[in-house]
Amino acid sequence: MTVATIESVSGKDYLVWKHPKREIAIGSQVLVNESEEALLFENGQLLHILKAGRHLIESGNIPGLDGVIRRSLGNNSPIKIDIWFVSKTSSTDYKWGVQLQVKDTTHQLIVPVGSYGSMLLRIDDPASLVLQVVGKKMSMNKTELKEFLIPNIERSLKDYIAYKIKKGSLDIFSIESILVEASADTKRSIDRTFERFGLKLMDFYIQGIEVIGDNPEYKKIKESLADAASLRIRAKAASETQGFYQQERTLDALNKAAAKDTGVAGQLLSKGLGGMNFGGTGQNESNGDLKKKLSSLKDLLDSGLISESDYNERKKKILDDL
Repeated sequence: MTVATIESVSGKDYLVWKHPKREIAIGSQVLVNESEEALLFENGQLLHILKAGRHLIESGNIPGLDGVIRRSLGNNSPIKIDIWFVSKTSSTDYKWGVQLQVKDTTHQLIVPVGSYGSMLLRIDDPASLVLQVVGKKMSMNKTELKEFLIPNIERSLKDYIAYKIKKGSLDIFSIESILVEASADTKRSIDRTFERFGLKLMDFYIQGIEVIGDNPEYKKIKESLADAASLRIRAKAASETQGFYQQERTLDALNKAAAKDTGVAGQLLSKGLGGMNFGGTGQNESNGDLKKKLSSLKDLLDSGLISESDYNERKKKILDDL
């Protein structure tokens, strides 16, 4: 049989790829790239892991193959082994999105919550991944691996949110404020599961958690809370305005006194003017809030939690409200 060169020829999106031919002639060479490992199996049993480099299929060259080679020489036929190529490159191409049903005990509501983010992942133990996840399939790409892992993310995130709500430190109207804490807690929860499958979770990010859909009860409570917040802001503004007018009257009195005496009254006037701040940041805050809303909406679209038509409709509403 012709001596052949065996190497991975799959696309860049692959994580695991199995060489289609099982019958390999003695003297063939296996080429393993720097960013991958090759696994040699016989009858489902792992014989050896090949690191980067060129490896010859010949007696004594690869540990574990001696017995296979002797049997092949005895019946004068090629050896039969399966060769898997596994990429070990770290990748951030794992964007995820999940939908959860969350019960808010504070307001007695059950609402759908969408969460989305990304993770940095690397295959640390190729044999564990092939044996436990890939199985009898010929290959596995990043999308397939992500779909396999998402249920673990969904379960861990749901348990975390339920715990925080039950504890009384969270409700559905403050759910967006826990991104950093939820990211760290969820990562700790799924680390061990990922390791069992031969995966190293290097970083895990939750970019957004928010209520989705048009639950009328949720909207009604949210509007009531917004009205209450607006009243508090107006009350504070009125208090500050009253203080401003009192300060204006004091300054007017000091101005009149300063016209007659540039001593103590002049010093008080100078201090009064130095402590005043007439600047404002309202427009900048408004622009920042608009950018944040549009950015969160785009993340929902990219993670597949809303359709493009929903995205365009919500984007138009945000701009109309502005």
